[in-house]
Amino acid sequence: MSAQTPLHHCLDDNINAICEMFGHSDDLSVRLLDLPENPMALLFIGSLVDRQIVDEFVVNPLLQSGLGDASLQNGLPVATSRFKALASLEEAAERLLQGDTLILADSPAKAYSADTPGGEQRPISEPASESVVRGPKDSFTETIQINIGLIRKRLYTTDLRVINLNIGNTSHTPITVIYLQGIAREDIVTEVQNRLKRIDIDGILESQYIEEIIEDPHGYTPFPTIFSTERPDRVCAGLLEGRVAILTGGTPFALIVPSVLPMFLYSNEDYYQRFDVATFLKVLRTVTFVLSFTMPGFYVMLLTFHQEMIPTMLLIALAGQREGVPFGIAVEVTIMELTFEILREAGIRLPKTIGIAVSIVGGLVLGQAAVSAGLIGPGTVITVSLTAICSFSTPSYGIAIASRLIRFVLLFLSAVFGAFGFFCGIIFLIIHINKLRSFGVPYMSPIVPFHLRDWKDILVRFPWWAMTTRPHETAAPSARVRMRGKNKWNGDPEGSRPT
Repeated sequence: MSAQTPLHHCLDDNINAICEMFGHSDDLSVRLLDLPENPMALLFIGSLVDRQIVDEFVVNPLLQSGLGDASLQNGLPVATSRFKALASLEEAAERLLQGDTLILADSPAKAYSADTPGGEQRPISEPASESVVRGPKDSFTETIQINIGLIRKRLYTTDLRVINLNIGNTSHTPITVIYLQGIAREDIVTEVQNRLKRIDIDGILESQYIEEIIEDPHGYTPFPTIFSTERPDRVCAGLLEGRVAILTGGTPFALIVPSVLPMFLYSNEDYYQRFDVATFLKVLRTVTFVLSFTMPGFYVMLLTFHQEMIPTMLLIALAGQREGVPFGIAVEVTIMELTFEILREAGIRLPKTIGIAVSIVGGLVLGQAAVSAGLIGPGTVITVSLTAICSFSTPSYGIAIASRLIRFVLLFLSAVFGAFGFFCGIIFLIIHINKLRSFGVPYMSPIVPFHLRDWKDILVRFPWWAMTTRPHETAAPSARVRMRGKNKWNGDPEGSRPT
């Protein structure tokens, strides 16, 4: 930690020193208060404070008090929620950057900070990337205090622990670690804090910076091992399972650790619907995720090397469709996959009103035109289209991108080695996933290692009255049971109905 510079004994010297630290920046406002026997100065950064709060709760009380020497001995009459005496110029500069108003006194030389946060803030809105039909409609914002409040409003408990950090030698980005005392494992909480404190970087502008730095060292992997979400209810659900949340100032996306593969394949809406409907959707989502990276490679494998595995009538139909097509199956599929990726990116970058039209209409027009021109077979267009639809059904954007990368690897192996390359790629993928860890927790948990009780929330979703335990790998041993006693209502006992 750098040495702290004590305050000077003269008001003008303190003002000049702070202005020098900020390079006499034009947005640093200095206001002198000519009070009887005790001149003062107010310093604040205009873009970070609420000027109405400064005038009403700082300036007016100071002017109305008169402030003789005796007033300083009892503190200043400032009516803000947080008021703190400062001992060094570095601490004063830090409070200015946090949106506080700095109060400098001349006799004796003292400095105080008053809480006057302001600036433009985005209102709470519906999640853009994790929308649901039934469930809460609010999402995190870029303001970290608002995000903490959204969590507090769902978990009314004194066990909620909030730890504030600042990361970035230049940006000093506020980072908040949140967990539930008694439910989260202490070793995981300690490891999260240690990894965050070891970060030495000039600035943090988004939570992805932190995600890549603190994830477990397992070499390269396309799979995200830290879950990111903009939904407060998703974070609260993770906290109740013993996980730890990391909030980053300046971004609406929170991180949840440790994270396992099944977390990326379910939606929060699964817990706001009946368990039988949720089970059907979970199975459907898992199947479509697997199809999203295996279908093109499997299609190329069959038509290139193993036509004997295709029923005769279907093979004749596919062969007839490909009559006159100048490219091989692998080249066709690769061209169409790259075309869909380009259309997907174009739809994201264009304005929302025309982006959807470009991606959908462009895909239909290009596909139909390619088939009509004899460049692509209809079967290839159907396969690639189904693959794209399956990837859209994956609820997590991070895992969907991973499937897109794996798709091209399996496509290459299938085109070169046939079934041998395809299934070797699948086996290698399974081995790779089993090697991954998220803060020491196996990525395939509770499948590997096997925990039967945790299977109530994997491919199927048991009713709430049956999910009586927390995940084995994340919850503290003393907090594994989340629901006690008889929870299923089986009808009123005789005589208990109201009359």
